[in-house]
Order: sequence, then structure tokens, then C-alpha cells
Amino acid sequence: MIDADEMLTLIESCRREVQAMLPANEFASLSSKTRQDYRQLGRTLLVRARYAEGGMAEVITATQRPTTYYKRVAALRYCLYADLVERLKSLHSALSARPVDELQVMAIQAQLQQQRAFLREFDMARQSGHPGERRKRASKRQALRGLPGDWREQLYRRAAKGKYADAILVAALTGCRPEELRQGVHIRRVDNPRSGMGEIRFEIDGAKVKAHQGQPHRLIAYGAHDPHPLLEALLIRLAGRRELLVCIDSPVNFTVEVRRLAHSLWPKHKHAITAYCLRHQWAADLKRHAAADSVSQGLGHASAKTRRHYGQANQASSRHALHPIAIEAERSVRPATAKAPHHRAASSKTVTP
Repeated sequence: MIDADEMLTLIESCRREVQAMLPANEFASLSSKTRQDYRQLGRTLLVRARYAEGGMAEVITATQRPTTYYKRVAALRYCLYADLVERLKSLHSALSARPVDELQVMAIQAQLQQQRAFLREFDMARQSGHPGERRKRASKRQALRGLPGDWREQLYRRAAKGKYADAILVAALTGCRPEELRQGVHIRRVDNPRSGMGEIRFEIDGAKVKAHQGQPHRLIAYGAHDPHPLLEALLIRLAGRRELLVCIDSPVNFTVEVRRLAHSLWPKHKHAITAYCLRHQWAADLKRHAAADSVSQGLGHASAKTRRHYGQANQASSRHALHPIAIEAERSVRPATAKAPHHRAASSKTVTP
């Protein structure tokens, strides 16, 4: 026999548990891929929690990496929320059916009771935070220390006959993410009617873009006669063409190849050199001579706060630094809440509004 009052109390209790641990529209900006990843990870963690001696708290905190801890919290929160929504919908359908299948309703009721127990356990674990010792983050910015000033040119020369030669050039010249290379970066050689000068433009569709985060599209341009060896190498690869689309199949495989090539060049270097090191070096170059917000826009950021994680001006070589003549992005850069670091002002040749 179904106890209607008990059922309503259970439903309201579950709803209160969820509302207490997340603000309104918490998941509105999540992409479908992120939802899928969170659901998969969350279910894996729930299974582990059933057998772990310390339950959900042990499963969430069994890491020294803060990023892993927070990802687990986010995944579990979304998974528990999504499961609850599904079960409430199933319950509504079961109660609306005629005749009502009491066995089905009782089964859903048992699932909701278990769900409520999970929600309470998760909330306690979340409020306790991460008590363990945190491992120091291995920054790719640190990996630039000790590399020769022309390390990007050397890396390209080692890769010139390989599958990823064009991709390494683009990553070095734009600081783009490997995922953005998977989507494809357009290179165009154009004549700018305003300046009367030739330009090489890179058009990038941004990764990590949400409603108020990231740059959906950005453009980075160099003078067509810029003597930098990387740009001269690109002109050779263009071989007279006005346009070229550069893309990769796998960001992971691309990074593995960059790591392999770098290790063959500098086997005694302390840190692994990956594709993100090209991004850090590009940011370091821009921080040396360009306007601060141009650095953010070029990296694909919409907030001034995040550029501090990429490169340092003193890591740029005066002889080998890149000098884009223009950087454009769809969104203006939001100022950081704290005082942002100052970078040397851009010259008139590199002003990028």
C-alpha cells in the first residue's frame, strides 16, 4: 500500500537537499560533453563509495591534486542532481498511470530514499573540504626555464618533415590550445586596405567557451614581411597559397609528439615540454611588449584574472620574441577583482584594441 503522505515528505526532502547545495541555474552553462563526463565520473564515484570504508568522503578526498578534488565534487553534485530529476519524473509518470503500478512506485520510492542518503552524505563530505596534503602543481610555465631562446625554432626544425609540422608552427605563433587545433585554425594571407601592408592572419574558434567565459572567436595577425624564423617557415609551407586550414585529429597525440621531439632535443631538461609550453612562451612574449588585455584576448580569455597563469615577461627572449601587429576578439576583457600585474605598454606598432 502506498503511503501518499510519506511519499510527499520524501519528495520534498530530496528537493530541499538539492536546493541547499547548489544555487539556481547551477548547471545551465554546462556543455553536453561536460554533462556526459560528469555523469560518467559521478556514477563511478558512487559505486566506489559503496565499498570504501570512509564512504563518499574517502572517495572524494583520495587525491593530492586540488583540481581533481573539485572535479569530483562537481561531478558528484551534477550526477546526484540529474539522477534525482530522472527519478522524480519517473515517479510522476508512475503515479499518473491508470491503473497505478504500486510495485513500480514502491521501487522508485526505495531509490529516492537511497538518493536522499547519498545527497546527505555528499553534503557532509563537501562541507568538510579537502583535509589531505596537496601536491604542488606542476606548471608548464616553470618548464620554460633553462630552454634556449630559440627553442621553438629548434622544435619546429626537428618536426619539419613530420605529421605535426604545421600544427607546431600554428601553436607557436598563436599560443592556441591543442583542442582549438583539433577544431581547426584558419591561416589567411591578406592585404590590409587601411595600412596597405600584407598580413598573415590566424583565425581561431575558441575552446573553453561559456556564456560569460572565454572568447568564441579571435584573430591574431603578423606582418607578412616579419623576419621571425617561424613566420618565414610558415611562408615556405604556404608555398604561394593565400589560405590554409591547420587541424589535428587528437590533442593527446599532438602533445605526446611535442613531448617526444623536445626530449630528443633536450634529454637532460628537468621538465617535460608539451604543447602547452608553446602557449606559455607566446604569453611571455606578449607580456614583454603588448597591452595586458591583448594578452588575455590572444589566449582566448575574457577575464584579466587568468592571464597571470601563463608565461612571464622575463621568459621572453629579446631576439626571439614574437610581435603580432593585431589581436582581436569578440569579447572585451573583464578586469580582475584583485589588482592585476602591470605589463609594459605596447608600442604604436602593436596597439591591439
